Amino acid sequence: MKRTGYALVFALVIVLVLAGTAMGAQKKPTTVAELALYQGADWQQILEEGAKKEGKLVFYTSGILKQAVRPVVDAFEKKYPYIKVEIWRASSSKIMPRVLEEYKAGRHLFDALESTQATHLSLREAGMVQPFSSPNLTHIEEGALVKAPGGGVFSAAFRGSGIGVGYHTKLITEDQLPKTYEDLLDPKWKGKMAIAGSSTGMWWIGTMLETYGEDFVKRIAKQDFDIHVVSARAIVDMVISGEYVCSPTVYDSHVINSKNKGAPVNWVPLEPVHLNVGQIALSKHASHPHAALLFIDFELSRKSAEIHKTAGYNPFHKDVSAAKTYKKFFGATTLAQVERWNNLFNRLFLKK
Repeated sequence: MKRTGYALVFALVIVLVLAGTAMGAQKKPTTVAELALYQGADWQQILEEGAKKEGKLVFYTSGILKQAVRPVVDAFEKKYPYIKVEIWRASSSKIMPRVLEEYKAGRHLFDALESTQATHLSLREAGMVQPFSSPNLTHIEEGALVKAPGGGVFSAAFRGSGIGVGYHTKLITEDQLPKTYEDLLDPKWKGKMAIAGSSTGMWWIGTMLETYGEDFVKRIAKQDFDIHVVSARAIVDMVISGEYVCSPTVYDSHVINSKNKGAPVNWVPLEPVHLNVGQIALSKHASHPHAALLFIDFELSRKSAEIHKTAGYNPFHKDVSAAKTYKKFFGATTLAQVERWNNLFNRLFLKK
């Protein structure tokens, strides 16, 4: 009996030692990098405990505050009332210079940053973002994720706006519109369309360049479309006012918002549709990493996707359907590619 009792005690000790070893194998995160890629069962608990101590996060964004940014932040703060989100909002063209200036000065102010493709390409190539993981990544479309070689993602897109043909519904019917990029070469459109001379026009040209090649883009340039160095939103307003019957550089999100206000405007895609996406990333030097990772996870959630869909954007959450479906082009993957597109757009369209 004694030997049996000793054997049971010994076996119990072995089990406890092995259990302790297994628990220790999942090392608790102590750095931003470890925390960002941590996937333990206590992920939520660790982040919430840390976020309560941090109390806030600093969020840089190029999104429109009233349209979706503020509603998402309000919903996040309602779920985590002990976290205050400090928002700094600016256009994509202004975010990167500020971040670079802060980085060079050793001032790492932002924790999470949301902007479009070119900004995130710059951030990645400058080594300023930390790859991260999130339970909600499995719910995001594959094309919306920029995966990191060592695991996790550099960024994840949670909303998108597609560039296509916006048209005045009282001046032209859908059956009269171009259905493909090749249809834009029809002589009837020569000099008859408005093109955004901003980055929107450049993305539009880049999509055709990657799909059809440079010779095709040169043929498009000979159509002598009217170039306006204004935002895509301003181009929509020109169509709504009747100055132009249509434009192929119009965002579907702008049209949805205008339609909801009663404007005589609609939108059709030319495939592949270039997506201007809102991507979110984590700072490599985040001062409030626990709160930032909770916010990133929430931005990728179904709740956030529903808010963005209501605001007119295309969600990338697999459980939230988009208002329109079409073949998607997620844009440039390197800054060299962006530079090539920009140079071609300047040469063929802006400096004619």
